[in-house]
Amino acid sequence: MPLNKKYSTLLKGMLIFNILVLALTFGDFLALHDIRNDYVSSDVLEDHDLNMTSLPEWTATKGEWDLVTISFVARSLFLLLNIPLIWMGFKKISADLMPNA
Repeated sequence: MPLNKKYSTLLKGMLIFNILVLALTFGDFLALHDIRNDYVSSDVLEDHDLNMTSLPEWTATKGEWDLVTISFVARSLFLLLNIPLIWMGFKKISADLMPNA
């Protein structure tokens, strides 16, 4: 049951993208762990009546939030691109099982 070239290329691309999303998932864990330890919100400080005029830049954890955002976008694209891949696979399997249909 040979795969056609278009389906084979799409499958290889999705495999590479799957590995990227897996790596980003580990990055999410590390970023969220770092945010948990370092993030300081001015809203929280105000709720506790603490008056800090300026917080160090690292307390905003911008890089970690950027990683979480990039991971979310990549994961969403991956899931959206999986839909046509699965659909094409389903059609190919159906055609191979019922060649006269």
